Amino acid sequence: MLFFDYPNCMDITTFQTFLAAAATGSFSGAAQRVNASPSSVTERIKQLEYRLGTKLFIRNKRGCQLTAAGEKFMAPARQAVRAWEVARHEVSLPDRFERSLSFGGQYFLWDRLLLGWLDDVRASIPDLALRVTAGAWARRNRNLAEGELDMIVVHDPVFRRDISAERLFEDQLVLVTAGGPENWREDFVRIDWGRSLGLEIASRLGIAPETGLVLDLGQRSAKWLIANHKSGYLPENLVAPLLETGELTAIEDAPAFEFPAYVCWRDDLDAELAAEVVLRFHESALGLS
Repeated sequence: MLFFDYPNCMDITTFQTFLAAAATGSFSGAAQRVNASPSSVTERIKQLEYRLGTKLFIRNKRGCQLTAAGEKFMAPARQAVRAWEVARHEVSLPDRFERSLSFGGQYFLWDRLLLGWLDDVRASIPDLALRVTAGAWARRNRNLAEGELDMIVVHDPVFRRDISAERLFEDQLVLVTAGGPENWREDFVRIDWGRSLGLEIASRLGIAPETGLVLDLGQRSAKWLIANHKSGYLPENLVAPLLETGELTAIEDAPAFEFPAYVCWRDDLDAELAAEVVLRFHESALGLS
């Protein structure tokens, strides 16, 4: 029998793979998330379990489930990934930058809020180096939970014990159409504003989309509805000017749904820095309330 002596420190990809498997509940799901083959994921987890001397997952036909040891390893794995992301960001920074922040915002919020915030925070906190990214709400929540980002702004946050959150501004989703108001049910398209809202909208309306289409285009969804004469739920602040021009029509008596935006940050982020950046967010959001 052959015995292999694995390195004392697993590479960061192994920790990311472990976190992906824990989040998706399957090795195949983890493979898609980390852009690897299922066999590579299996081997990485096998190596990690060998080094730790314990099983991290129980595998069955439905996927994989964390063992008690796996649950305990979640926090160290997140810390390792976060430490790597921080180090990768800071190692090549010029000396004038004394602090750094990795930030992610939901696609939809960049034009409305985050571009202005970015200019403001760079001017008001000149010693802060920033790494910023845009993405869908689900991915930003996942990046924050796994330590790849320090702070995010999204409309549908995942509340966790190790993450703080504050409301930035209020908004609501309203049903609008670019076709005939009498035919809005046949033209209804689901727009992905978050899992919880999607379920609530489907329940309240009591209909299933007939188009076989789900849009996750942020504010571009409004342009698509107009171009294709469809109906769907859009944020009130976004559609207000389009209602005035008549490009969209509000469906009377349709239920509206609360759609607040939140800033969320990891509790291990420097408290003074978090307070400074969150203050800038609130100042930038004043005109959207």
